[in-house]
Amino acid sequence: MTAILPERPTVLDELPPMPATAPPVVLPGLLSGVGVITRRVPAWITDPDVIQSILDGHIDIPDDLNSREA
Repeated sequence: MTAILPERPTVLDELPPMPATAPPVVLPGLLSGVGVITRRVPAWITDPDVIQSILDGHIDIPDDLNSREA
């Protein structure tokens, strides 16, 4: 006979349950990472090299600092 050990708790066990009415969420970073949408560049960034780094995904600007789309 083989004994089956109980499953160990994981980090996911600590998450609250998902409500049945919650809409699915897709993070903007995921969508821009796979090329579905373009990354947003704030209007206050004017250096072309920095703009290109943001568009290439090397620099991530938080949404609260973003005022326009690229």
